[in-house]
Amino acid sequence: MTNWDPVDTVMTPWRQKVFDLMDGELKVAATTGFACRDFESCNQSVGGRLSSGRRGDWAYVGTQYGDALVGGRKTRILFVSMDRPHNPKEDPIRPFEKDQHHFRLGALHRSNPHMGGVDVELESLLDPGVSAEDRCEQFALVNAVLCGPPERAGMTSVSSETMILNCRKHTGRVMQELEPDVVIVQGNDARESVRASIVGAERVDLWTNQREKQPHRWVELVRARIDGEKQALFLLTSHPAHYPGLRWKHGQLPEELADAIARTRDEYAAQAG
Repeated sequence: MTNWDPVDTVMTPWRQKVFDLMDGELKVAATTGFACRDFESCNQSVGGRLSSGRRGDWAYVGTQYGDALVGGRKTRILFVSMDRPHNPKEDPIRPFEKDQHHFRLGALHRSNPHMGGVDVELESLLDPGVSAEDRCEQFALVNAVLCGPPERAGMTSVSSETMILNCRKHTGRVMQELEPDVVIVQGNDARESVRASIVGAERVDLWTNQREKQPHRWVELVRARIDGEKQALFLLTSHPAHYPGLRWKHGQLPEELADAIARTRDEYAAQAG
């Protein structure tokens, strides 16, 4: 039996909330596999390929979720990303602790464009002085599409419209359970998924780079409530793997993204006042 690192197996209160939600509604942990009630319609929409692909990723919740400091204030930070490509070498069904291990190490080592981008953005948002080891434990992340077919090309999404629509409610439920203060939304699928679960959206600012004519360089900061309850700031941006100028290996952000994250810090501080 695998001896998982204790940091990946400990069940914190926030992890327990997400585990109970996903185990109860989606049956991710069931020995028979992913048992979401929408699985069959999603599977049919991609010609049955989900049956041999990944069935339902768990959300990641770092053990220090809620302890991140932004302007000296403890902050719950959630990333909502697009669906993740399937690696045929990985098991189609993974236990909760294995997904915690996977995401934690991905952020710690910036092991791919997505998780490298996550850590670079997080480093820019948090107060200075946080170690990489702590930083990778101070956020949560959920994919806007939880399943994935086996045939993938790089980081390109091949999710069907049915899959994207069906998964929106899961994104909303995870946001309700985690009660984030700041949500960083990565990619078009994730943006549409989040928009379906927020109300009273008010744009704070918008950044584009029309001069370079790069459609993937856009950032929007929105203030909204999650299903009419918890108010949060939503930083809507392109997926890190598709964002020109985001050099995750070197910890460099495009100017407009760096400006947007700085504005997010300022807006969050203003809320405290």
